[in-house]
Amino acid sequence: MGDRGTLAPTERARVGMWIRMARAYNLAMRELRAGLREECTMPQFDVLAQLRRTPEGLTFSALSEKLLVTAGNLTGIVDRLEKQGLCRRETNPKDRRQIFIRLTEAGHKYADSIVPRHEQDIVRLFKDLPENTVQNMRDDLDRAIAVLEKIAEASGRARGEE
Repeated sequence: MGDRGTLAPTERARVGMWIRMARAYNLAMRELRAGLREECTMPQFDVLAQLRRTPEGLTFSALSEKLLVTAGNLTGIVDRLEKQGLCRRETNPKDRRQIFIRLTEAGHKYADSIVPRHEQDIVRLFKDLPENTVQNMRDDLDRAIAVLEKIAEASGRARGEE
């Protein structure tokens, strides 16, 4: 840190990087939310997509780790999806304290219809980026994620603990 709270150029570059990442994320999310507007909310989509990838179902805890949200935040989302007949809670017969969330047949059909459209929306958003830019960004973001995961692990927040 420089004198009187001013940032050194390398520090300022890191702040600028963060602002650009946040701006890119927010712009992309605005477009992606618009693409789902008629279907579901983005949090509902995230739950459906995760459950689609895990046919055996997930506990609230496992789902919260994958989505990086607290299990408490998932309760309302799962409640709404359950009321729509898209998922169900099932108690583990071997441990009645453990509840799995699974897609229903209707939930599978619904997820199978909206996930590919969402993926195409993502492809459309980034179609004008050259392939080498996409690969470089993927590599750079992988390095950033590794650094952030290391920090989270050291601070006890690696698995959504807060």
